[in-house]
Amino acid sequence: MTDNKMPIVSILTFFATFIFIALVGLYIFLASYNKRKRTAIDKFIGQASGLKPTVFQNIKLRYSETSGLKTYIYPNNRCDLYLFDNFLAIVRRQDFVFKVFFAPVLLTSDIATTKNIFNYLDTYKPDRITFKQIVKGEVDIKLTDPKYKHYKTDITLKGLTIEQTTQLEKIKNWC
Repeated sequence: MTDNKMPIVSILTFFATFIFIALVGLYIFLASYNKRKRTAIDKFIGQASGLKPTVFQNIKLRYSETSGLKTYIYPNNRCDLYLFDNFLAIVRRQDFVFKVFFAPVLLTSDIATTKNIFNYLDTYKPDRITFKQIVKGEVDIKLTDPKYKHYKTDITLKGLTIEQTTQLEKIKNWC
């Protein structure tokens, strides 16, 4: 009977070792990825603090990208919003097995002026901005990548307070 259990133990040991090595590899990859993104975030925050933005922290975010017929949904997102007079910055992070950071994304109606200030960040002009009437505290933003027109991004800011929604009203006309 012990001979029959031995192959099962060997197989389980192999899979446990494989999963452990895969998780360590993923951790090392994400640590390197996050370090590069944290550098961009820190540079942005340092530069933005001199411009005195209105900051909304820890906002729930639904984020998805569409390319052709493929849609990529990114779960468990949170973000910090930096609202300036002429642009909005979204600093997104994803909490899943490990925390993943993303470089800030800028939304504006005047891409050229914003690019002069933050030339190292992706800058977009929104296609459509919708303040939901039925679900209070939600704002939908639709974007198209200016370089690759087939990439579309849908962002929904969730759980905003009435004050935050009122302050974000000025982005309505950026489309």
